[in-house]
Amino acid sequence: MDKTRVFALDIGTRKIVGLVLEKNDTGYGVIDVEILEHTTRAMMDGQIHDVEAVAATILQIKNALEERQGITLESVAVAAAGRALKTSRGNCHKSRQQLSELSTDEVRALEIEAVQEAQYELAQEELGDKEHSNYFCVGYSVVSYLLEGQVIGNLVGQVGSEVAVEIIATFLPRVVVDSLFSSLHRVGLEVKGLTLEPIAALSVAIPPGMRLLNLALVDIGAGTSDIALVKDGNVFAYAMVPLAGDELTEYLASQYLLDFDTAEKTKRLLLQQDKIEIFDILGNPLHLSSQELRQELQPLVDEMTAEIAHHIMALNQKVPDAVVCVGGGSLTPSLTESLAENLGIPGRRVGIRTVKDIDYITTDSGFLNSPQGITPLGIAYNYFTTPPVPFIKVIVNGRETPLWNLGEINVATALLSSGISLSNIYGKPGMGKTIEINGYVKVIKGSMGTAPLIKVNSQLASLETSLQNGDRVEFAPGQDGEEAFITGRDLVPAIKGQVTVNGKEFDLEPVITVNGESFDPDEEVPDRARIEFKSVNSVFNVLRLSGVDEYWLQQKLYKYYLDEREITVSWLPLEVYVNGVIAEVEQLVEPGASISYNRKPLRPGVNDLLGEHDFLAISVKVNGEEVRLLGKGAGIEIDGQTAGIYDEIHDGARIILNRDKGKAILSDIFKVVEIKPVANAKLLIRVDGEPAGFTTPIKEGSQIELSWE
Repeated sequence: MDKTRVFALDIGTRKIVGLVLEKNDTGYGVIDVEILEHTTRAMMDGQIHDVEAVAATILQIKNALEERQGITLESVAVAAAGRALKTSRGNCHKSRQQLSELSTDEVRALEIEAVQEAQYELAQEELGDKEHSNYFCVGYSVVSYLLEGQVIGNLVGQVGSEVAVEIIATFLPRVVVDSLFSSLHRVGLEVKGLTLEPIAALSVAIPPGMRLLNLALVDIGAGTSDIALVKDGNVFAYAMVPLAGDELTEYLASQYLLDFDTAEKTKRLLLQQDKIEIFDILGNPLHLSSQELRQELQPLVDEMTAEIAHHIMALNQKVPDAVVCVGGGSLTPSLTESLAENLGIPGRRVGIRTVKDIDYITTDSGFLNSPQGITPLGIAYNYFTTPPVPFIKVIVNGRETPLWNLGEINVATALLSSGISLSNIYGKPGMGKTIEINGYVKVIKGSMGTAPLIKVNSQLASLETSLQNGDRVEFAPGQDGEEAFITGRDLVPAIKGQVTVNGKEFDLEPVITVNGESFDPDEEVPDRARIEFKSVNSVFNVLRLSGVDEYWLQQKLYKYYLDEREITVSWLPLEVYVNGVIAEVEQLVEPGASISYNRKPLRPGVNDLLGEHDFLAISVKVNGEEVRLLGKGAGIEIDGQTAGIYDEIHDGARIILNRDKGKAILSDIFKVVEIKPVANAKLLIRVDGEPAGFTTPIKEGSQIELSWE
């Protein structure tokens, strides 16, 4: 055949339609048409079950057309049955740690994973395994996007940590295409054009200018009602309803004892005659009212249209702008009105399309001028208006992959058909850590996963990159990010610099505990750790780090009783200096400080606890002026036992002082009283009016007189 003519076949469940369409100056004209019904149940639900029987019928049609037209038919345009399409839902959920805007590629990757999940689910249902390569994905639509668990119109440009998508995908079993090709090859026909029946019907039933609208095409045949949805110029979803014209035919056959052909004839006469006269299988004459039969069939019609409306809404997620009906079943009385009612739209928005409405295709065939003629004419017309090659082949990671050619094919389509697992196209972010630091919660993020590597013909590409026949695609999924890694030193701000302790240099370091245990700051901190740290800029911490045992640094309180009077004193067994000045252990130090310390007894002695109270002091008067002297010797009892001034005491000790037992002598006053000698004079001493010498004892209240003679 030349480029101006095409031989087209519409292989249906009940019959096969063959026609020759010619392109002319004014449009397209049908040269010839041949229609034959199957002699056996060779077709069921769009699937060829008997290849040999279907091939035999095709051969009869081919021979008839060749003989009448005097031509040789070597190639053919065909369509895969829309009723063989399968739909499946898929979901994909992702957690994101990086709160950046979602890119178009990231959202598309999410959708593709959902499509593949739908593919797996369909294969599981149909085959009992995960062999997803037995299906072509011919389209999908997004049911909903979710951001942080809430439905949102579009994810692109949004920011969130939890994203998800639900899709409805449509698939065509490969066996449908394989059996179709086998039947045609048996009669010497090469496939030059292959499309889907809904696509073919759309090509003539809905002009391109109308496809910007959101429309539903419903092809109501004998066994099934096929649905295609279009918007923005593209077909985006398909469905099949197993209710069609045969439901009505079988009801009439059962109700009135008619054979199938008579029942089918009766159904067709409902719109042509008011009265119908027929015979049942027993030969009894029947006189039926068309109006009464239509009323009787109405519940079945309503059931059929309710199911069609349900599938349209499930796929479209809203009421379409209009519905276009084709196929012989569309002529069923009140069908369009019932469908409009079930969709909740005005009756004028549901209509029947025939070739009579198309001015660029002419035919004298009554069959082709009916709604039944839309699909076979669409197959032929589609040959001239779409690329003739049914498949393109690309190389994905070195493997040849055939792709179903329904329009623009991109990398995403190729990956779906290649058998490559597309879970986690983008690398997952590494696990983060949640850590509590001195009561405050800090989240440490893992590193981000990487984007996939995609190349087409060695050039960097994306999931949206268009493909041509023979293109080479290289794909590597993104790599998962690394788990968060952090040390104690990374989390705790260290003080920089050095200090000296008793002349030795030490680096300042924080004191860190993790979950209550001491912790090396250079070790990795585990997830959900509870970290406590203390700044190292205190005398206590510096001395501790320098090697001073902690018990030397513990400030303790001692309580004792002095002559039945309760007294409390604080005791630190170290004497500490910072830069030469006595200091407390809580005192803060700066880098460069010089710290020194001397050890004292671990426990205080009597002199340490009581020295400030002048426990052995006596008051005397020297030449009329009062002087206080520190006594010596006994006079101390601890818990009833005689004690010395340097004896250690314990917490809770009871101390008794007896100042009368103190042994002060006169010479002691010269420690506190300055006497200037007089030349050639003798010192005269009197104690309480009596002459005295240097060793004369003195006591509390003694009167001492000093003079020179």
